[in-house]
Parts: sequence; structure tokens; C-alpha cells
Amino acid sequence: MNPHRSIAAWSAGLLASLLLGACGGAAEPRPASPIDGRTYSALQNLESALGEQGRADFKDTFGALQLDPAGRHVILFATDEARARTLVEAAAAAHPGVETSYTLIRKCRYSRGTVDPVLDLIAEAAKSNRLPAPVHSVAMLPDGSGIRIATTKAGTTSKQLKDAVAELAGGIGVSYEEGLPIVSLDATATLSQPT
Repeated sequence: MNPHRSIAAWSAGLLASLLLGACGGAAEPRPASPIDGRTYSALQNLESALGEQGRADFKDTFGALQLDPAGRHVILFATDEARARTLVEAAAAAHPGVETSYTLIRKCRYSRGTVDPVLDLIAEAAKSNRLPAPVHSVAMLPDGSGIRIATTKAGTTSKQLKDAVAELAGGIGVSYEEGLPIVSLDATATLSQPT
């Protein structure tokens, strides 16, 4: 018997038993069945209708949207659940026939009304080279929990950059990641390659 093969088999068995133990011995969940085109289209229509309302009359509570085809949901991140339900009703009124039952409301920390002006401040400071390190992009985190900045590798650990951004962010949480500069800002945007 090959000793390497028996060690590999033993390791695989141990890993499987640990995983099953961590899950309470439950069987692995079955993957979600593929989503049909009609449902996917309904999710996209709902996402569009919610986003339209969220970016207009509901900026004070609207944070972000996530399309979840596997779960058959559009996740609406909002700072206030009651106001989020009103947003869903407004989307249904503005777009009769949109299937709002796919909406899943989740609490988020920040609204677009709070974050968007800060994004503009950071972007303007970056464009005019008033920040101590390059900022390639700045955006709200997908769950509305703060701001994400893409910068150089050195920028991700730069205290000077973090201090300058914190002054503009006014207490909003900011995370940093290494990223490439965006060459153009239209629909055909491409990333520049490192030199």
C-alpha cells in the first residue's frame, strides 16, 4: 500500500468529518436550481424600480441594492426598515406590475444621501491631486456599511492618505484595497496595466 495515498485519504476523511461536525452532521445543502429567464427579468425590473426610487425621493434611507438570482431576491439595504417598505410601495406605484415580493430588506449603516456627498468630496480631492497618495476609485460598499477606496499598494497602508480621507469622510467608515487606475470613465472604461 502506498503510504502517501493512505495519508492523503486519512486527511481527506478527517477534513470531511470536521466539516460535517461543524455543520451538525447535516447533509450538504443542494445547489439552487437554475433561475429561469422570466424570474431573472422580474428581478432586474424590480432592482431598476427600487434603484430609481432610492436615488430620488428616498436617498435619506436608501443604501444599496444587491441582485441575488440564486436566492431569487433583490436585497434592499436601507437605514430605516419602515421607510424602506414605503420605498418598495413607491416603486410598485411608479411601475405597475413590478414583482415587489422578491424584495428582501436589510439594515445598513449609511444612506446614499449621507455617503454620496462624501464620495464627491474624495473624488474631487483625488482629481485635483490634493491627496497624499493616488485614489483610483471611491464607492459605497455593496452593503451600505461604508466607503471603499482603491489605491496603490503603498496607499493601502498610508497614514497620510487615511488621515486626509478621514477628514473628508466625517466619521464614515473607509476601507482600502489595492487597485488599478481607471483610464476612462465612460461605458467602455478600461483598467491601465502596471508598468
